[in-house]
Amino acid sequence: MHYIRTTILTLLGLTALAVMAFGGRSVESHKGQVVVTYWEKWTGKEAEQMQQIVNDFNQSVGQQKGIYVQYLSMSSVDQKTLVATAAGVPPDIAGLWNSQVAQFATINAVEPLDDLAAAHGITASYYKPVYWEGCRFNGHLWALISTPATIALHYNKRLMLERADSLRKAGLDPNRPPRTLDELDRYAQALDMVEKTPNGQKRIKSAGYLPMEPSWMLTYIPYWFGNKLFDEKTQKLTLTDPDIVRAFEWVKSYSVRLGKDSMTEFTNGFGQFASPQNPFLVGNVVMTLQGPWTANYVEDLKPSMNRWKFPKEKEKGMSVEERRKNYEWGAAPFPSAVPGLTDVSYASFDTLMIPRGAKHKQEAFEFIAYVNRQDVMEKLNSLHCKNSPLSQVSEQFIRNHPNPYISVFEELARSKNARGVPPMPIWPEVADELGVVAQRVYLLQAEPKEALQDAQNRLQEKYETFLERQRLRAKS
Repeated sequence: MHYIRTTILTLLGLTALAVMAFGGRSVESHKGQVVVTYWEKWTGKEAEQMQQIVNDFNQSVGQQKGIYVQYLSMSSVDQKTLVATAAGVPPDIAGLWNSQVAQFATINAVEPLDDLAAAHGITASYYKPVYWEGCRFNGHLWALISTPATIALHYNKRLMLERADSLRKAGLDPNRPPRTLDELDRYAQALDMVEKTPNGQKRIKSAGYLPMEPSWMLTYIPYWFGNKLFDEKTQKLTLTDPDIVRAFEWVKSYSVRLGKDSMTEFTNGFGQFASPQNPFLVGNVVMTLQGPWTANYVEDLKPSMNRWKFPKEKEKGMSVEERRKNYEWGAAPFPSAVPGLTDVSYASFDTLMIPRGAKHKQEAFEFIAYVNRQDVMEKLNSLHCKNSPLSQVSEQFIRNHPNPYISVFEELARSKNARGVPPMPIWPEVADELGVVAQRVYLLQAEPKEALQDAQNRLQEKYETFLERQRLRAKS
């Protein structure tokens, strides 16, 4: 069995450390303990921070209960987990994404957690509803959460004040963010800095807002237009509904107003999100749609934005409101296109799942339950600069969080208008297709209605084929 496990791990391209996770040396060094293998996707600081949580467990609950968690960071963790599970040598815990809950549950790749969670007192009331529902599919619980997030409008307060005259001329207030989508568009246009080249072309120096920055958020833009993307009752995608067409028409409007070529040239100069050339950090865009982790990236890549008025050390003991005054940026709910539809957000999360056939389910869940303890969850999500998925949140978590706007993300997570991924097993494929639609629309290569109709036809057919295959497998 050791040979088979080592061979599978080698085929997966894992490191020697991974082989040790299954091999004799690691087990020998923890005699009397059950070794729980945990595969996770994070790298860099996020991986190191999760290692802190693993170490805390091993030195406390794990030591008391004879459990040792062996943690391994890796790329393509979803694919490697599926391969290892199919081969009968899965890890005991896999750190995956919310988009894979329905997918992995449907293909019988993970274990249901209902009984284990109930035995540890983890029920619906323990979680914010949007996150609890995201962990469930077809009446069962398949995952719990490590780190969650909601997304919100981030805006550069300093740049808004520097361009106050332009905002006031448009009848807008430079001291607050937009509250409706119409206002967002007006703020964006007033904040744009565009010049004409000698040949009469537009050259964008700075944009107030761009829907495609970042592009991965475009998949969920229909939430702010009042659509859920998928009808659970009919099991039909809703990509051709008028409000979704309207959402993509809105994306297109920015390309039309700024000019496709000018905008493409402008965005081609953007740096990666996790780099000092991040367009929000360098002022290329004044407003952007992002998650609470932004505060950590600002601190790492452009700390001056977190020290606008005074040195950071002075923040100790200050109220949240006082701390916010020291930040050049702010965060607020992204405005909706629908009157009366407020506090809309996409709620994402990282999951902890137990792959089908895992050897140490009980012990694996001891670690998952530990991560979901309020004190541990708040420590992890403070380190990762995210909100909490739990219904109860301490005042200390809010007051000392590295993001002084974390209460904005907490309130969005509690909102009845917070939305997760649609509960359909092929959602990762749908999301990829919608990303292509968004790109074609903002490059003016396709009309929104036609592009969405094509996507609807292809994806609905794929989904129905997938369901039929699952029915045939169930019968065999």
